[in-house]
Amino acid sequence: MVFKAYDIRGIFREQLDENFAYSLGKVLGERYKSILVANDVRIGSRELLKPFIYGILEAGGKVSYGGTISTPLMYFGTRNRYDLGVIITASHNPPEYTGFKMCDKKAIPISPVEEIAPIFKLEELKDTQRREIEEIDLEELKVDIASEYKRFFLKRCKPYDIKVAVDFANGSTSIIEREILEELLKDHLFINDYPDGTFPAHQPDTLKTSCLRDIVKTVRENSCDVGIIFDGDGDRIGIVDEKGEVLPGDILTAMIAREILREKKGAKIIYDLRCSKVVPEVIKGYGGIPVKSKVGHYFIKKLMQEIDGDFAGELSNHFYFKEIGYFEGPLIALDYILSTMEERGEPLSKIWREYKRYYHSGEINFRVKDQGKILEKLKEIYRNCKVEELDGLSVYCKGWWFNIRPSNTEPLLRLNLEGETEGIMREKVEEIKKIISKLDGEVV
Repeated sequence: MVFKAYDIRGIFREQLDENFAYSLGKVLGERYKSILVANDVRIGSRELLKPFIYGILEAGGKVSYGGTISTPLMYFGTRNRYDLGVIITASHNPPEYTGFKMCDKKAIPISPVEEIAPIFKLEELKDTQRREIEEIDLEELKVDIASEYKRFFLKRCKPYDIKVAVDFANGSTSIIEREILEELLKDHLFINDYPDGTFPAHQPDTLKTSCLRDIVKTVRENSCDVGIIFDGDGDRIGIVDEKGEVLPGDILTAMIAREILREKKGAKIIYDLRCSKVVPEVIKGYGGIPVKSKVGHYFIKKLMQEIDGDFAGELSNHFYFKEIGYFEGPLIALDYILSTMEERGEPLSKIWREYKRYYHSGEINFRVKDQGKILEKLKEIYRNCKVEELDGLSVYCKGWWFNIRPSNTEPLLRLNLEGETEGIMREKVEEIKKIISKLDGEVV
């Protein structure tokens, strides 16, 4: 199933090929008049670009081509200009994947599983159509959306003398975002800073330990004050302190929230329900309004617009800002972190540890046969605790809490658990593992 809650994603040629791209283009071209199309650096993304554009044009839609860019730049270019924005990307997935992310004129994501899948019809390209596809001149369709994007960030973000290492992971940010950071960071060290859709250094993921080795090593060996890493399409940013320790996404959310609330008391700040209790505590402590959300950029962006939220952060390193259009702004997130470091004049390791008040398990995945059966059993077992069902099952007990939710893409349950002490956290993780194991679930 390539139609997901947040995007379309699959293995190039096996699941997503030229026929799929053409068929999707036809569906979208019939529904939207003006469409901004862009692509990430992946080989599959570039191969599907022309068939996708051809489908749009054949259906009567008008195409503007934004080039090889990041997803935030696509959002920036679409907002208030086009009826639809589409970037051909598979985000942080391995190189054999490709896909499509879409948003409307307000940069709110389009849900493929709800809005596209029901009307999608796969069609086969004819030989004559394939020849016409080859003749498409992308330069004739090209529009410049990058210049305004660069001007915005060079004006919005301050230059810093802090020594910063940046891993672009050979992804989309190694083009425009690299140019921006080269001007803003006076003392920088760039690695994997050229676009390569085979991702020769490592998979472009900000969360996997294996993907963070390059930036951790670079920071330690070069005595950098901070390290950052982008994912493949540039909508997530990871932060590493001067010791090479990785900052969790919820801690970063709390740090950024504090800075925003120093500027604007009463700001509405959204956090996903997997985040540590420290996040709402910091928001309330600095005079803000914390708002809990379901997991995923589709839900968070819609909620931000509905309540006019000022900022939102996820455990998965997505950070959203009202000032840019209620979508991801990794460069703004970085600016807040560097500004905090500069103002305090202290190592990042000291600053972020102040926010680590509790012990979080990290996300633990279980392969299960019956998601609903396990969720009902856990709800029954912990019925004396506070129970919420905003996204999966959230249970709040004395001294600890957990959320367990079905994956949107796989037959998995994802567990996040936090305790007031490390002992409680470990004990309760084992407790839940045993319950799921008895119901034919296993950790993966």
